[in-house]
Amino acid sequence: MTLPSKSPRYILRKLWVGARLRCPECEIGPVFDGHLRVRETCPYCNVRYERGAGEAIGGIYVTVVVAESTAFLGFLIVHALFSLSIVQQLMFWVPYLVVFSMLFYRHARAIWISVLYLTGAVYRDPDYTREYFGPTSRLAQRNRREDESV
Repeated sequence: MTLPSKSPRYILRKLWVGARLRCPECEIGPVFDGHLRVRETCPYCNVRYERGAGEAIGGIYVTVVVAESTAFLGFLIVHALFSLSIVQQLMFWVPYLVVFSMLFYRHARAIWISVLYLTGAVYRDPDYTREYFGPTSRLAQRNRREDESV
């Protein structure tokens, strides 16, 4: 299967939409239902966010890479500017990693869903019964018309 090439602007937009915790397809529907629970599908456009077990690991990878990178760069900057011992730095950076990982995980998970969308692994289920349509969504209105015509 050959995926169509996308412009860098399109890719960055979809990643930004993911960082805003929105559906990568319609850019309206929320990805999360609560703080850490990913919705099964988008309430507006029917995109299924997760198709199999283990897809959440990508969000963990994104969290680890971003958290470790920021902590490492911060460590180097603080080490260059101030004369703190390694123990003093670790007393700050270890709790930073824990708190940052907890706060960033939702965004990393939604960014990973956007990456999966860009690679074709996240898409609509044509046979899935929609439970809710957003009242102002053009996509939802179009889907309603399509459903009524069938």
